[in-house]
Amino acid sequence: MAGVIQRIEWQESAEELYERYRTEAEVQRRKRLHALWLVRQGSRETEAAHQAGIGRRTLARWLGWYREGGLAEVLRRVPGHAATGVECRLSRTQLAELYERTSQGEFQSTPEVQAWVEEHWGVRYRYHGMYSVLARLSIHPKVPRPQSEQADPQKQEAWKKGGSQES
Repeated sequence: MAGVIQRIEWQESAEELYERYRTEAEVQRRKRLHALWLVRQGSRETEAAHQAGIGRRTLARWLGWYREGGLAEVLRRVPGHAATGVECRLSRTQLAELYERTSQGEFQSTPEVQAWVEEHWGVRYRYHGMYSVLARLSIHPKVPRPQSEQADPQKQEAWKKGGSQES
């Protein structure tokens, strides 16, 4: 039956959970404490999830963690099911060299970086994978807009200041 809580051996009283919830500064932990407090008070799973602003399945997962290891286990987990992500294929020294080369302006686009990394280190990345690597390094290669050969920077500046096009 949906919304029925399986038996939980609570280690904290509703008052203790409420106090932890009220004093927690970190948003994700606070949300978890709020949901647990609602359930500990006697709310049904679906009601508690709705009031806490989460999905019922998420609350069920958190309650499972609570059954496994208590409140410490629920608060130990990080968003993303405690996933740390895939380890980068480039070493720290390779990342440092890549950062140095891009900061010197050697690359103007992500595909250029992709090709260079594959050619020099034999590590193949898809476009979005390389984009993520560059984003983690706070690198955003940009290509300047093309400019006409006939463009006259002085006339453009004069026009921006309110001058006539025929100056």
